[in-house]
Amino acid sequence: MEIKTWGQALDYTLKTRHSWKHGTGAKTNIINSGHFTRLRGLSFPVGKITQPILNEVSAELEDEGKADATINRIVSAVSTVLNHCAFDGLIPTPAKFRRRKENEGRITFYTKDEVNRLYHSAIDPFMREDAADILVVAAYTGMRQGELLALKVKDIDYGLNVIHVGGRPDVVTKAGNYRSIPIHTHIEHTLSKRTAAINPNVKIFGDEWSDKDQLLRVFKKLNKFIGKDESYVFHTLRHSFGTWCAEAGVPIRTIMDLMGHKRIETTLRYAKTTDKARTEALNLI
Repeated sequence: MEIKTWGQALDYTLKTRHSWKHGTGAKTNIINSGHFTRLRGLSFPVGKITQPILNEVSAELEDEGKADATINRIVSAVSTVLNHCAFDGLIPTPAKFRRRKENEGRITFYTKDEVNRLYHSAIDPFMREDAADILVVAAYTGMRQGELLALKVKDIDYGLNVIHVGGRPDVVTKAGNYRSIPIHTHIEHTLSKRTAAINPNVKIFGDEWSDKDQLLRVFKKLNKFIGKDESYVFHTLRHSFGTWCAEAGVPIRTIMDLMGHKRIETTLRYAKTTDKARTEALNLI
């Protein structure tokens, strides 16, 4: 038997690991491993499940409002599946995955200067203008990686100066998935360049980055170049947007709307990331 995908590894574990079939924690294991399936899919290559990939998944789970303890349980479930398959000689022995320090309480984010350094290093010395374009748009819109890759020319509305995320308001979309984000001056040139004289249905970034792993590999190199460790991932650009909004005093409900959060508790974490608002509030007393 040859296991190549996450789906195959998960299926094998569910069929052959006793505690995942009959143990008291069987249902919990299935739920926890299911989060990885939801975010990366059953066809994800098992050999590509590395620490940087789990960093991305953890950041996305954090964005959904998952606590560090929950994220650790999900990482443990993925690790158990891989180790079980490796013990039976079906895949190479996987690396050991780091767990989060529970109740860390602070979101990792880039400063605007660090995003600027990422942008310029992508162009020189790496000569990756495509990476520079997508990362700056990610930082100044707070859009998720999947949303950026699905973004089409027709979703850029220069009349209203907004980006329509999840379709346009005049088109039926999945309930609750639509939102609009103002076009920041920092990304006007990038979007204008990428939408000029192009078919409205063409994806702005998706055709270049059809392979998500390619984007993550390039971003990892840029991150290392400016001196950031592996806790900083592409999804950190989204966290940065939320943090910058909180620092600027944008109302929490507005941040929630801009980022497309379902729960206000998820958005409130950005208010805790910076001390600026609290300091200014105390100065008013």
